[in-house]
Amino acid sequence: MFKMTVPYLLKRGAFKHPDREAIVSEAGRWTYAQWEANANKRAWALAKRGISKGDHVATIFLNGNQVLETYLALMKLGAVIVPLNVRFSAKELHYIVNHSDASALILSHEFESTIREIKEDLPKVTQYFMSGGEASRNMVALEEIYQGESEEEPPVEIEEEDIASILYTAGTTGRPKGVLLSHRNCMWGAVNCVCDVDLQPGYRVLMVFPLYHAAAFMILLYDLFVGCTNVTMRTFDPKRVMELIEEEKINRMTFPPTVWNFILQLPDLDKYDTSSVRSLSSGAESMPLETKKRLLELFPNAGLGETYGMTETSATITTLHPKDVLRKMASVGRPFVNVEIRLVDDKDRDVAMGEVGEILARGPGIMVGYYKDPEATSQTIKGGWLHTGDLGRLDEEGFLYIVDRKKDMIITGGENIYPREIEEVLYAHPKILEAAVIGLPDPTWGERIHAVVALKEGESLTEQEVIDYCKGHIASFKKPKSVEFVERLPRSPAGKVLKRILKEA
Repeated sequence: MFKMTVPYLLKRGAFKHPDREAIVSEAGRWTYAQWEANANKRAWALAKRGISKGDHVATIFLNGNQVLETYLALMKLGAVIVPLNVRFSAKELHYIVNHSDASALILSHEFESTIREIKEDLPKVTQYFMSGGEASRNMVALEEIYQGESEEEPPVEIEEEDIASILYTAGTTGRPKGVLLSHRNCMWGAVNCVCDVDLQPGYRVLMVFPLYHAAAFMILLYDLFVGCTNVTMRTFDPKRVMELIEEEKINRMTFPPTVWNFILQLPDLDKYDTSSVRSLSSGAESMPLETKKRLLELFPNAGLGETYGMTETSATITTLHPKDVLRKMASVGRPFVNVEIRLVDDKDRDVAMGEVGEILARGPGIMVGYYKDPEATSQTIKGGWLHTGDLGRLDEEGFLYIVDRKKDMIITGGENIYPREIEEVLYAHPKILEAAVIGLPDPTWGERIHAVVALKEGESLTEQEVIDYCKGHIASFKKPKSVEFVERLPRSPAGKVLKRILKEA
C-alpha cells in the first residue's frame, strides 16, 4: 500500500523537479536531486552506527542545508526527530533530552561547548554526531562518515501512523511538553496549507523561523509538498532579510508580529526592491492592525494572510485569506480545509454566535498526544476535540476573532477584561513598539490592569500619558492602572510574550 510520509515528499520532489533549487544557504545551493542524495547518504551512515526505526534522536542546528538533510535522513530511517531549541540554556536542554528518551544526539559544531556541558548528565544518549566540525572526544564527524555511502533510499517501511517528531512547546506556563506528531499529522497539516495559503510551485520561500519551531517545521513540509525553494537564514537580521528579498527574489515570507515590527523599524525601507514578494503571512500571535497596514504598504504586490495554530495542531487551525484581510482586519480567518472548530463555555457547551468561548479544534492534523504525559493529553483532548486554552468569538460569516488566552483574562471589580483589546490600543500609539497587559493582585478589585510597554528608539512617554491615551480609546474601567517601561518584552522563540515572566517580575 502506498504511504504518504515526509520522506516520500522529498523522493517525489527529486523525481519531478530534480534540477530545481531546493536549498539556498550561506554555505551553498542544492537541488532537489542533491538534497535527496545527501539525505540518503546520511541515513545509510547513521543506520550503520545503529540508528533505526523508532529511535529518538535529538538535534540542535541553526537553519541551513545541514539540518534539512539531517531531518530527512532520520525520517527515512523511521527515527523520531527531537529538535532542540537553540536559544535554550544547558539546563533546559538537559531536561528535554532526558525527557524525550533520546538515544543519540546530532549537533551543529556551534553547540559543541553547550552539549559538552551537559553530556555527562545524559545517561540515555549513547552516540553523539557533530555536523560541520571535526571528530573529537567521543563525537563522530557526520560529514566524514557519510562520504562514499549509497545515494539510494534505505529500505525502511515508514507508516503514516509512525511518529515523525516530538516538538517541545516553549514552556510558557511550566515545563515544556513533548508534542507527538505522526507522519499523518504532518501530511494533513501540509495539505491544509497547500489548499488555503497562497503558495505556488517554485515559489522562493524565505525560511527564517528556526526549524525546531512548529511553524518552521510546517513551512518545510508545505515547501516540500509543492516543490518550493527554501532560502534559509541561520539567524534573524532584519536588514539581511530585506537584502535577501532583493538578491534571491523572494516570493513568500512568514514571521510572527514581533519580527515584522523589527523589520518595519528599519530606516530607508523604500530603497529595497520588494516587487518579487507575492505572499506574506503571520503567526504565533495576533498581528496588531497597524502592523498589517504598514506591511501592505511595504509589499504592494503581496497578499497578506494570517494563520492561527499551535504545535498541537500541526500549526494549523484557522487562516485569514488575503482577499479578506482589509474587511476582516481583526480576524484570524476561518478554519483550514481539514479543521473544524467550536467555541464552548466552561462546561464544554457551545456558545452563541458573537459570544466569547474557548476555542476547540479537531482534524487529522491534531497531535497524537503529549509524550509520557497521559494526564495532560486527556485534559487537552476530550471527545476528539483539542482544547486550545484560547478565547475567541465567531461572527455571522464564521470568521474567528481571538479575544485572549483563557488564563490571561483579567477579572477586576467583577468585570472580565481581555488584555488583547487594551494591547491593540497601545500598539496603535506612534511611540510604542511593544506592549503587554497583565493582571496583578489587588486587595480591592481582585486584580488591577498593568501595562508593560517598550518604546520605539528615541521616544519617551510617562505613565500618565499612556493611561490617558488608553482612556481616550476604550472604556475607562479597561484602562491600565499602572504602567511599566522596559527595553524589550520577554518572548518565547515563537514570538509569544511570556506573561508568566512579567507577572513574576
